[in-house]
Amino acid sequence: MKDILRLLSYIKPYWHFQTLYILCQLGYFGGFIVLPWIEKILIDDVFLAKNADKLLPTCGLWMLVAFGMYLFSLGFAYFPIKVSQNAAKDIQLAAYHHLRRLGFKFYDTQQTGKVMALFTSDTPKVIEGFQIFASDYPTNTILLIVTIPVVMSVSWQLCLLSLLLVGVTVSMPILLNKSLNRIGEEVQEQNAVLSSNLQESIAGSRELKGLGKELYDLKNIHHFLKQLVTIRIKQVKIQKVGDILAIWWLSDALVLLVGGGYVLQDAMTVGELFAVVMWFNALQRPVHFLVTLHLSIPSVMAAARRIFAFFDEHEQEPQDGTPITHIEGSVQFSDVSFEYSDAQPVLKRIRFQAESGETIAIVGPSGAGKSTLVSLIPRFYEPQHGNIFIDTTPINTIQIQSLRSHIGIVFQDPYLFAESIAYNIRLGAEDPEAITHEQVVAAAKLANAHDFIMNFPQQYESEVGERGIQLSGGEQQRIAIARVLIRDPKILILDEATSSLDAESEALVQEALIRLMEGRTSFVIAHRLSTILNADKILVLNDGELVESGTHAALIQRNGVYYDLFQKQFAGMQKGT
Repeated sequence: MKDILRLLSYIKPYWHFQTLYILCQLGYFGGFIVLPWIEKILIDDVFLAKNADKLLPTCGLWMLVAFGMYLFSLGFAYFPIKVSQNAAKDIQLAAYHHLRRLGFKFYDTQQTGKVMALFTSDTPKVIEGFQIFASDYPTNTILLIVTIPVVMSVSWQLCLLSLLLVGVTVSMPILLNKSLNRIGEEVQEQNAVLSSNLQESIAGSRELKGLGKELYDLKNIHHFLKQLVTIRIKQVKIQKVGDILAIWWLSDALVLLVGGGYVLQDAMTVGELFAVVMWFNALQRPVHFLVTLHLSIPSVMAAARRIFAFFDEHEQEPQDGTPITHIEGSVQFSDVSFEYSDAQPVLKRIRFQAESGETIAIVGPSGAGKSTLVSLIPRFYEPQHGNIFIDTTPINTIQIQSLRSHIGIVFQDPYLFAESIAYNIRLGAEDPEAITHEQVVAAAKLANAHDFIMNFPQQYESEVGERGIQLSGGEQQRIAIARVLIRDPKILILDEATSSLDAESEALVQEALIRLMEGRTSFVIAHRLSTILNADKILVLNDGELVESGTHAALIQRNGVYYDLFQKQFAGMQKGT
């Protein structure tokens, strides 16, 4: 019941449309109560009585009721779409808003396809729930309650027979409820699994083709589709076992059999018998609706529970804190420890001070914690112990979006959106829509990107393709640098990329990075010898600990961890230069 009420809360803003829908539905189905009464008059008072004077007005009344039902059917069709689609939009926006506020721990553990299934599979299924609980159930229940006394007024014996037959038709779906709940959960879960695998296969198309594994991937997708089809067929089988249409027609025959005996005994007229049969069908109609709806509820609620579990179970990023408008850019780590889970800590008691405008090179073997350390500065993760300060303010007291507005990040593998080059550059600004074309061009020139952009047919309006596939690695890097330049942050986080770039591209990227780092507190996960040599301070990480720090010359003289690391990774570069 709690989930049902929660679902209905999304319809509340559209209660006026919902009210009109219920009224139209009652008017439409009300016609099924009035028409049998008109049919009774036609049979008894017109045809059998051979009264021609009543034929035209009675048929005219029939047509008037039928036209009224037609008008009600228009609202019956329009208003539910208006309500359900708007409610679906609201729940999708709420889900996406929640998704955008979730921390990186969620994205580290969840498959993209399963999250997508919330929008592509679960939400459309929940739309059915809006109609079931807000309109179809109450309307058909009212119709059922109104029809019973009408039938009772003509023949209480046939009314009791009708209710007995209704009870038989209702019992079977109730017995199947547990099985339908279970199979509904399986269908929604399998939809999520299929969506996840499709997303991964499409995203990894280049790798699959490069490995020659298209057929292998097709076999996997076929396996998941086959599983989904099997479960869906099983679901339909159970639903059809509880379908009452066949029992409905059998019930008609029983009513005609018993009612026909009353007609032969002159206990009721032929018109009354046919009216009762039509009323009985009118009685069966809401019952059939209610049973069909009951059979649909398990799959609807399975989808709703998945969405609400998504809303409830995952911790959001903190939204409190004080906004900041200006920072100098100094950063201090004070006894900071961090772990992704209860396993081995990734960072242990990290302490250092970076003054405003300094370049901090971070080096260490793979898995030492370099990327994790810089991820704590924009609060992608929260440390379990210690504090991080910007200037003299603990970052956990700063409003998170305000904090990130002062930080620029260039990842080793930057993500470009499937939009224009200008769009991707503007995206770095606090208010992208306020950025002029001249500002975009200025940032691109500083990033050494303007010349190659002008070679495209549509220049700055050229589409970059999904993940920037239309651009080379060096071009992607320079667009990412321009995106940070237009942000003009005081703190820069940079994961240098060299392995995928040719010498010319690397030189252009390096020149752009030098411009980017000017006057900014820069944290660089260093891969270039020049970055290490020119850094104001080098942090040496090993197994999650800050084992050494200082300038290149000072660390070389210590003949410690940095000296060994330098000899293995960078000495060859020095000889080459």
